[in-house]
Amino acid sequence: MQQRDFLAQLDRLGIHTQEALDRFMGNEALFLSFIRQLPEKLDFSGIRRGLDEEDEDTFYMNVHNLKGMAGNLSIGPIYDCAQAILVEFRASKFQNKKKLTELTREAETASEAIAELVRQYLAEEGTV
Repeated sequence: MQQRDFLAQLDRLGIHTQEALDRFMGNEALFLSFIRQLPEKLDFSGIRRGLDEEDEDTFYMNVHNLKGMAGNLSIGPIYDCAQAILVEFRASKFQNKKKLTELTREAETASEAIAELVRQYLAEEGTV
């Protein structure tokens, strides 16, 4: 897959690549080096553990880190979900655990699609 095609597919999955590239001052190689790390970075185990154990610090820190990464890379769907999770959590902590679980699953679904695309690109590139 050509790099241009890869970037277009990222756009279709909700990553605003031009916005992100602007944040990276047009350095496409640097931006792609961060994108290549997404399959490992999009790990929801800490979020799920914090939610299951109702560990406020673990849950909040992991969601906040996810939001920051998604914001820096302009990953709209994940950023929006992480923001919604934080708003809900700040309002009610774990009182509406069902809502937090649904939002987490939504973010995870978006993450899985992005991670799969990146893995495919890396495999074709021969860097896996």
